[in-house]
Amino acid sequence: MHKLLTSAVLVGSFFSAAVAAQTYDKGFYLGGHYGQHKVELESDFANTDLDFGVAGVNAGLQLTSFLAVEARYAVGVEDEEIFDDTDSARYDIDRHMALMAKGSLPLGDRFAVFATAGYGETKYSFAYDIPGLTGSESTTESGFIYGAGATFHLTNRLSLVAEYTMLPDLEDEDEGLIESDVSMMTVGLNYQF
Repeated sequence: MHKLLTSAVLVGSFFSAAVAAQTYDKGFYLGGHYGQHKVELESDFANTDLDFGVAGVNAGLQLTSFLAVEARYAVGVEDEEIFDDTDSARYDIDRHMALMAKGSLPLGDRFAVFATAGYGETKYSFAYDIPGLTGSESTTESGFIYGAGATFHLTNRLSLVAEYTMLPDLEDEDEGLIESDVSMMTVGLNYQF
């Protein structure tokens, strides 16, 4: 009897959370976010971390209480600069775009956790100035991205969102001499129409 009562309470809690969450998930939503885009580079010679600030917008369509599709666009707002006596280098993020599926699990009437997966593309720029050599280059990295996060509904329409996303690694043109891990942590607000 105790197990049956416990099971009934758990099932009832799950369905009541799902029903409560439906009041917040009403189709189209828009949002904005700010975050840190991190590139960790490892080689036999040195390890370097590059941190960029990014700001962007997102638009999504909540298909059900548990599934949405979302498009994102962001630009770099904080560069990474390296100075060493007479040498200097500047790394920028020109833009980041993504198209993702987003699966959510409500955990009450105001809180939900979610996972994302989709396609992402980031364009990086690199400018350098060393004695006798000045120039710039750019590269675009694209591929599968995935992440996880949490949503807190401040009101029926406004939500606070935090997310951690793994992005495509930098392509190694040096035949395996450099390895990279690329990630982004964002915090933002979504407004549901």
